[in-house]
Amino acid sequence: MTAITRRGLLAASLLPTIAQAQPQQAGPLRLIVGFAPGGTADVVARLAAAEMGRTLGRTVVVENRSGASGNLATLALLQQPADGTTMAMAGLQLVTNPGLIGQLGYDPRTDLEMVGQLTALPVVVMASARSGITTMAEAIARAGAGDGIRIATAGLGTSSYLGAELMFRALGGRFEAVQYRGGAPAFQALMTGDVEMMFDLVAAYQAPAAAEGRIRMLGVMQAARTPGLPDVPSFGELGLPPAAMMRSWQGICVRASTPPVVVAALHAATRVAVQAPEFQQRMANLAIEATASPDPAAFQKFYMAELQRWTGLIHDAGIRAQ
Repeated sequence: MTAITRRGLLAASLLPTIAQAQPQQAGPLRLIVGFAPGGTADVVARLAAAEMGRTLGRTVVVENRSGASGNLATLALLQQPADGTTMAMAGLQLVTNPGLIGQLGYDPRTDLEMVGQLTALPVVVMASARSGITTMAEAIARAGAGDGIRIATAGLGTSSYLGAELMFRALGGRFEAVQYRGGAPAFQALMTGDVEMMFDLVAAYQAPAAAEGRIRMLGVMQAARTPGLPDVPSFGELGLPPAAMMRSWQGICVRASTPPVVVAALHAATRVAVQAPEFQQRMANLAIEATASPDPAAFQKFYMAELQRWTGLIHDAGIRAQ
């Protein structure tokens, strides 16, 4: 059975469900993205929205509400009815913002409901070629000696900072976080040798820099290798503990108390989106892993575990957004 046929059969089964759960709603659905157009979250959202719309027989309109590390988008979602007609992109910011933002404006444990995961974004550890560091073992040793190691970051609440905090708390060592205005200037500082290391989401521009000998990729912070960097060892292969591992992620969420029948229908549409050939190919081009959740409950459980993990780490490390 082809993917198109499967989508058609699923759409036929879901349309009555959507109609019964939302009898007064016939217009487009909305998907709010907490970041600017053109970024990774926006690209994923627009691809998912197109695929979900075809499955559900309803246009899914993407709306960008950038600001406050994605928190403005979450607040915008929570101002809408809990009927599933408005969704938001979920991601790592949902589990880090509660620890970083003093006045969050909502309860992350009770006000949101996860629908379905879309992606997993591996985090790669890199060293400047000028640092002389060639392996993770050498990086860990360098961090444990003298004044520690200099790390390029795109800000305290980003994966480029939190990855370093997580790893060195788990393995020991000290680091100095040098903050830059975004990932691009931070990566430039790594290439020029102004800093020794950087933790970053896997991206297409990293492999060419490694091929040119300007950086070295030391490891991917997860149990298994990622298809986006097949020659880079995983933390699991290197024998590093799960406490030192992390992945960013993206998915769909709605307001809590959205009818379960609607959540189930939206979740099924996310699974079709993740399996769509175009979505799979575009994610592969971006070195992102297309990843579906088995059901909404599993994604909710994952979200709660991530929330506990990151709020705990941020609190213990005394990190506050600036």
